Amino acid sequence: MQFDKKKLMDYVEANKNILKIIALLLIAMMVTSHIKGCQRRHMKQPIYPRPVQTALASKKDVPVYVDSFGTLSSPEDVDIKAQVTGKILEVNFVQGQEVSAGDLLFTIDPQEYQAQVDEQAGILEESIADLKLKKDTLERNRVLYEKQLISEQDFEQYRTDALAAEAKVQTDAAALEFAKVQLGYCYIRSPIDGLTGKRQVDVGNIISANTGPTLVNVKTIDRLYLDFTLPERDLPKVRKAMSEGKLEVQVTIDGDDGSKHLGELEFIDNTVDDETGTFSLRAIVNNEDRGLWAGQFARVRLILGTQKSAVLVPFTAAQLGKKGYYVFVVDKNKKADLRFVSVGNRDGDDVVIDSGVKKGETVVTVGQMGLAPGIPVTARQPGQEKKR
Repeated sequence: MQFDKKKLMDYVEANKNILKIIALLLIAMMVTSHIKGCQRRHMKQPIYPRPVQTALASKKDVPVYVDSFGTLSSPEDVDIKAQVTGKILEVNFVQGQEVSAGDLLFTIDPQEYQAQVDEQAGILEESIADLKLKKDTLERNRVLYEKQLISEQDFEQYRTDALAAEAKVQTDAAALEFAKVQLGYCYIRSPIDGLTGKRQVDVGNIISANTGPTLVNVKTIDRLYLDFTLPERDLPKVRKAMSEGKLEVQVTIDGDDGSKHLGELEFIDNTVDDETGTFSLRAIVNNEDRGLWAGQFARVRLILGTQKSAVLVPFTAAQLGKKGYYVFVVDKNKKADLRFVSVGNRDGDDVVIDSGVKKGETVVTVGQMGLAPGIPVTARQPGQEKKR
């Protein structure tokens, strides 16, 4: 079919007004559609309440403390050694046994030392007899001297002989006492109440006096020293607290059932370590239940006093950000309110809030990651899942 250009132009000319109207309608529709699209894009999406877990801030008296780590040691720690040379005849204890001061631990062959005692006893008896003879002779010659039947020189000789015999008796008595002491060293006894360690020497071994091996170690365990350190910045407040009274120490051990062992701070060392910036302290810890052991590594809490009416929130409520610790508080409109807070000591599962939160306010404990100031929240119980 042949296209008739003239007829088309005549048709367009005849319907020009209608075509203009159609074009204007199409433009109007496009503009309207664009405006609605922009409105839809700029329309705010509804903010749904975020599910969180909450708790109420409380108030009570809590301890003020500093934490550290320390090592336990025995106040009396004795290495038992022989004071005479000889052969071990008997071991009179079981390893790990509790002993009392004076209990027999080892017996060294006493025969040689008993013989020395007997010998010195005989020598002493001989000296005593000689002294008696010298004194009798002196007294007999005193009568003769007074009657001028003997010379003064002879009388002085008799008196000198008596004095020498008396000195010989004293010397022999001391030698006998020394021999008895040496014999006593054959029976090695515990010098303290305590717990024996591993036996280092067996029966039959010859040991040397003083320079020989340690036979066994004995430690007291009913109370223990606790040595620990604190940063130099804590020294003023520790000293101030000590000036007001005795300070309690709480000790816990890894692997224990969580029970606390109580003690008392004994003293602060007289210097600050200029290399570490710390100072040393020593406490005495009661150990009557034998729950602690010398050499153990311990967690230490030194109680400095009590903070009255402190505000507490669960520890999980306090979050650490770039500007410090913060807490989300749920306001009366059930919206999140961001509070920057000053955090104090922990008290169990709670933490002290020195400023930023008041007693009775509701704080968010779980769900802070999805919150911002002004966002509505809805509280849920622990373990309750968000419905989808």
